[in-house]
Amino acid sequence: MTKRLLKLAGVLLISTSPVPGVTAPEPSFPDIALPGEAVHEALEEPEATRTTPGPKPAGEPANGAAPGLERLQDLSLLSHALVDKAASGSAPAHEFRVEARMYRELLRRTMLSNRARPAERQLPRDLLLHMTRMSALLHAAADCKTGFVITCPADLMLQLRSQQDRLEKGLEMYQRIFD
Repeated sequence: MTKRLLKLAGVLLISTSPVPGVTAPEPSFPDIALPGEAVHEALEEPEATRTTPGPKPAGEPANGAAPGLERLQDLSLLSHALVDKAASGSAPAHEFRVEARMYRELLRRTMLSNRARPAERQLPRDLLLHMTRMSALLHAAADCKTGFVITCPADLMLQLRSQQDRLEKGLEMYQRIFD
C-alpha cells in the first residue's frame, strides 16, 4: 500500500547500492519520472486491461471487495497525510498545493471511472461526497500560507480533522459491507 501511495504521489525511490559487477566510468543520474506520469500510471483501470477471466491482478483486493475500494483507500491515505502536513505548520506551501491538486485530480478520475461502471458496481455516493468535501477543505488549506509554509487557522484544522474522521468511518463501513 505504501509503495502505491508513493507511486500516486510521484515519489521515486532511488537505490544507492551499487550493482555488483557493473562499473560506471562517470557518475550517472537516475531517470526521474515526472509527477504527471506517475499519476497517469497509477490511475490505469485494471478492469479495462483484463480480457480473460483468471486470477485477480495484484491491484485488486482478494476478498471480493469492490474494485474501487483500493483507490478510495489510497485517497484516504493521501488526505490523511495532507491533513497531518497542514497541522504541522511547517509544510512547504508549494508542495502542499501540488499534492492538494493531485488529490483533487485523483478524486475526479475516480468519480469519472465510477460513472462508467454499471449501477450495481458503483461506489457509494455519500462516501464520494465526503471525499469531495475533503478536497474543498484541502484547497482552502492550500490557500492558508504564511511566507513559504502552510499555517491553517484553528477552525479550518477542526473542519479538516472532523471531515477526515467522517471519511475514514465511511470507508470502514464500506469495507465491512464487502467483507
